[in-house]
Amino acid sequence: MKSIYHQALGDEFHRLHPELQKKFGLTSKQNLMALGQGRMTEIRGMNPLLRPFLQFGVWDHIVFAERGKDVPFTLENFAYEDDDGREKVSWIRRFFFPYSIRGFDASMHYDEESGTIVDDLGKSGKLKVELDLHVTSDGGLFMQSKDMTFDGKVQLPGPQTSVYEHYNEKEEAFQIHVHVGHPLFGTVLMYEGLFYTEFLPMTYKNIPERGILT
Repeated sequence: MKSIYHQALGDEFHRLHPELQKKFGLTSKQNLMALGQGRMTEIRGMNPLLRPFLQFGVWDHIVFAERGKDVPFTLENFAYEDDDGREKVSWIRRFFFPYSIRGFDASMHYDEESGTIVDDLGKSGKLKVELDLHVTSDGGLFMQSKDMTFDGKVQLPGPQTSVYEHYNEKEEAFQIHVHVGHPLFGTVLMYEGLFYTEFLPMTYKNIPERGILT
């Protein structure tokens, strides 16, 4: 059984660094999860006067207003089957600020019709974004958003998100860089940092999309 990322990338999947192949090769049949723990060097973006408007997304774990440096971070990736029998992979992110814990969550699946990965954003999954995937020269994975829809029906003019993840062999850890930009407001959110990952056995088949740690 091929993972959703293997299906989307095809033969290009084998150009990924072996550690990324392991992480992005997870399927529900393996009963494994990748638990990442580390720190984001810096979380920045958005004019401070406009950041309070980002609070609307906190309830659904889509966006948040807090910013900072050296922020503790966790990431849970696990593959599972949803109620419709689709293979999905969780992206449960937690950022531990001094006075709050914020989430930035999603679940991804492979759409056979379009041949792309679809990112269902937030706990509700109402916002959906198609992603272009490419393997970089250093064996990293670059993902960039395309069209955004609400509940898969209404197309929305929204921010563009890019995610670049690669393996740092010196640190034996994954490095991540995420940028969310809007054509009118510029950088809405940007973060980058390093996290160490361990692969843990799953003890039950279907687990809630809100994650293990929360």
